[in-house]
Amino acid sequence: MTNKDLAVEIIRKVGTEKNINSLTHCVTRLRFILEDEDLADTKSIEKLDGVLGVQKKGGQYQVILGGKVNKVYQEIMKMTSLSSESSAKNSNEKKKSIVSRVLETLSSILIPSLPPIIGGGMIKGFLYMFWGFGWIEMGSDIFNIINIMSDCMFYFYPFLLAVSAAKRFNTNAYMAVGLAGAMMHPTIYEGINAGLESFKVFGITIPYLDYNASVLPIILCVWIMSYIYRFFEDRIPEIVSVIFTPMLTLVIMVPLALAGIAPIGYYIGEYIAVGAQALIDFSPMVAGFVIGALRPLTVFTGTHHAVRAVVSQQLATYGYTTIGAMNYMSTMAQAAAPLALYFVLKKHNKKMADLSFSSAISGFLGVTEPGLYGVIVKYKVAFIATTIGGGIGAAIAASFGAAEYGMVMSSLVTIPATIGNGFMGIVIGLPVSVIVTMAIILTMKQKVLQEDGQDQTVEITEENLANENERLIEINSPIRGTLKPLKDVNDETFSKELVGKGIAVIPSSNAIFSPVNGVITTLFPTLHAIGIKADDGVEILIHVGLDTVSLDGKGYKCFVKQQERVKKGQKLLTFDKEYIENQGLSSDVIVVVTNHEDYLDVFPNTKKNDVCESDNLIQIIA
Repeated sequence: MTNKDLAVEIIRKVGTEKNINSLTHCVTRLRFILEDEDLADTKSIEKLDGVLGVQKKGGQYQVILGGKVNKVYQEIMKMTSLSSESSAKNSNEKKKSIVSRVLETLSSILIPSLPPIIGGGMIKGFLYMFWGFGWIEMGSDIFNIINIMSDCMFYFYPFLLAVSAAKRFNTNAYMAVGLAGAMMHPTIYEGINAGLESFKVFGITIPYLDYNASVLPIILCVWIMSYIYRFFEDRIPEIVSVIFTPMLTLVIMVPLALAGIAPIGYYIGEYIAVGAQALIDFSPMVAGFVIGALRPLTVFTGTHHAVRAVVSQQLATYGYTTIGAMNYMSTMAQAAAPLALYFVLKKHNKKMADLSFSSAISGFLGVTEPGLYGVIVKYKVAFIATTIGGGIGAAIAASFGAAEYGMVMSSLVTIPATIGNGFMGIVIGLPVSVIVTMAIILTMKQKVLQEDGQDQTVEITEENLANENERLIEINSPIRGTLKPLKDVNDETFSKELVGKGIAVIPSSNAIFSPVNGVITTLFPTLHAIGIKADDGVEILIHVGLDTVSLDGKGYKCFVKQQERVKKGQKLLTFDKEYIENQGLSSDVIVVVTNHEDYLDVFPNTKKNDVCESDNLIQIIA
């Protein structure tokens, strides 16, 4: 299924565009706010190829897609009138609790700023690594340019948040950026660098505070500004509103922000960071275990983006984040679980094993949602192992005082960002998280196989392994000709594999032979298509020509009847290739496996250009 097809299906199954109030996305999820969630067909959406899961939380209807989310989102934007700039109408707002609304607001503001944050975090991780290994010297030209790449979005974080906050509060984004500029003005930093505490204007004290990595100050300021800007915009005549609305908003908001709102947000953030650290210091191991074990749950519920605000505040207050290090251990556990499942399932469920392996790779690179929603959530053992492994690793990291010294995306390549006080907690905690998680899954592998629907009472012997090779089913070509990939067939029903997986043959003869031993299950009155069920259960459709149903059987001659048993190589029908092509129709012979979902995979023959009736055309792994 292409990204466009997936976008079409998702929009249709959430209740069509009419049911969508707003749509945003994060790294791995489409986040809908629906007019009526009951209209969404959740079970059908979860079954779509490419969908890892569906989550309902905080008034959002979240469709988890993993790494393809941005491409699917862009396809939705192209085919609908939804606007990425619009705010939610959210008719269900009154039904939400205050906590839900706060978390949703934080998430909707923080999520859009993630792309540069993730990019900068990864670059910073590499910078630490290059410097730690002695490959580059601190202060060198190359160090400085990489440092600029990694720091620019963090140093001016309020500007990023101002834009997304303006969208959330439905106000002018450029006014919001201007407000962030007032908070980050050189005058403020000159006072900070001079060691001054504040200055006064008309008796109003304006403190010198560093807002460059803060979260709450700019969010609160933009929230208040949205009301003031709207107040003037609604009351000032339109002809002069473009001049006086922004002017009066700045005259009121800049002093109000610098003297009151921003400092309040600053100190609230400071107290949150200090309070969180106090709880961690009270019992590092307990706090570490709880945070590490609960991390998968916060990702499931989407509240991990709200936790990001606390992590950001720790960095702003202390210059490091201990919570970030604890989450790091959980990230490694979430990557280790799919890796262990790969080893358990690779001989039993190839499709899930392949998904597990790819999820493990993305997990170790910092993106864990594909593993969580595509793999871990399907196996109770894996979920339990992830929480225990992440909890134990985080407890070890916390007991040593491990921390991240930059806003980085937790991954193997960003380990250098944890080098500093407490680094030994990372050295010990990281492998422990991986080993404990994998050990639990591997020890409980029989339970995993049972959950996977496998019969684990069969003893694995050499004889059984030999039988494994017999699960390869081969389908012969029904006709002589040149092979043609299904995607190149000029009919979307076949090219998009809507009927099944298979291949096409450009015929060089005019006779169709049975590719298997089986029974004729379908014989169209127009004789242009025959359905066969093989003795091993494979259901095959042979379609002779495209749109040839319009010929009403002319040019065709059949030699079998419906429900007749046939043998491999038995002649089924003949057709007049020249007559079909003279009618302006394609004579391509399409061969597809219609029940391909019942098998691990279907592989068309790609090693040959030309085939005859006795050649292998399709291989099926049962």
